Amino acid sequence: MPKSAHALLFAISVAGLLTPVRAQEAPATNHTGNLKTLVVATEAKSNGAIAIPPIASVTINLKNDNRTLGGDAVDLAKWLSKEVGLNGLQSTELQPWHIVVTYDQFDEDGDNVHSGVYEEYWAGAKKYKRIYKSDNLNQTDYATAKGLYRLGDQQWPDRAQIQVRTEIVDPFSYAATLVGFHGRTIERTFSGYQLQCVLLEKDSEISNPTQYCFEPDGSVLRYSKGFGWYQTVYNRIAPFQGRSLAQDVEVTDGGKPYLKLRVGAIELISHVDDADFAPPSTAIGPLGDRVSGVHPVPVKTSFPQWPASLRSQHFTVTAEIVIGKDGHVMSAHGVSGPAEAFKACEDSVRKWVFKPYLILGEPAEVEAKIMCSNN
Repeated sequence: MPKSAHALLFAISVAGLLTPVRAQEAPATNHTGNLKTLVVATEAKSNGAIAIPPIASVTINLKNDNRTLGGDAVDLAKWLSKEVGLNGLQSTELQPWHIVVTYDQFDEDGDNVHSGVYEEYWAGAKKYKRIYKSDNLNQTDYATAKGLYRLGDQQWPDRAQIQVRTEIVDPFSYAATLVGFHGRTIERTFSGYQLQCVLLEKDSEISNPTQYCFEPDGSVLRYSKGFGWYQTVYNRIAPFQGRSLAQDVEVTDGGKPYLKLRVGAIELISHVDDADFAPPSTAIGPLGDRVSGVHPVPVKTSFPQWPASLRSQHFTVTAEIVIGKDGHVMSAHGVSGPAEAFKACEDSVRKWVFKPYLILGEPAEVEAKIMCSNN
């Protein structure tokens, strides 16, 4: 997969005790009944599918400074607030719900390397139960007013496992982390099928910027280009509590299959019993203060100033860092790579700023690793 030179890389079915009932709703404002199936592919394999070209490279126009925003400009804060309220399940105003998602993860060769089930019972921001059952993660998290407790495997879900949840429950989670971006609307047509898109850009012009695309007659999310090379298509859209919820979601990475998600159940919980959300005595917690194995989001980065003697060489330095609760780097120590390059990497990453990592709304310190590369 193409990488820019001199790049700086960031290394960083369970049976519930609740009684769910199927949600019975009137049709949503947006029409979701006869939508075309979207796929990321060079061409569709069936007449009923619409192909969205895979992204395998990008071009950057660094001369596009001081772009004047026109009539197509979007107030990103208002836009994000609106769309989050119309897609997915990320809201504290919903009635209690229960969802079951099966998933498959693929490697660069297209092999199905991991499979599992994600399940969530939600009754509030600090009253939920999240369950992973898979070949590489088996755990249950209990959110309570006293903190987060964990039963089973104690490691934090990795990037793919987190994405299993966010792609369906919180599809705008990546957009919410972006700082210093502006938005504009554009119509895009794929195989004659038109979508209304919002591009999220900075001053430099990128050929395939972060974007979210919707059905033209409403706010039904159908496609997104998110972090890195991720492209996501949202299919089999169903109304739930006045929102649109994708039940078939496929994510590609550089045009190759990465995640396939299927919603097996989405239901209202008819009765909430506090005991069902109480962690057992064997659960570990409350979790917080300092964590590791998570994926903090950088909002400000800097490039190392390598010594002259190393600038013609290709190498990578790994630094272990501690991020404070305010998002600033508290410490950085090189642990691998050329020793004479440690200081340049350490000095660089100490200038990084991250979005504070929150656990049930409270910031925590984070131990992570950063890779500084000279390619």
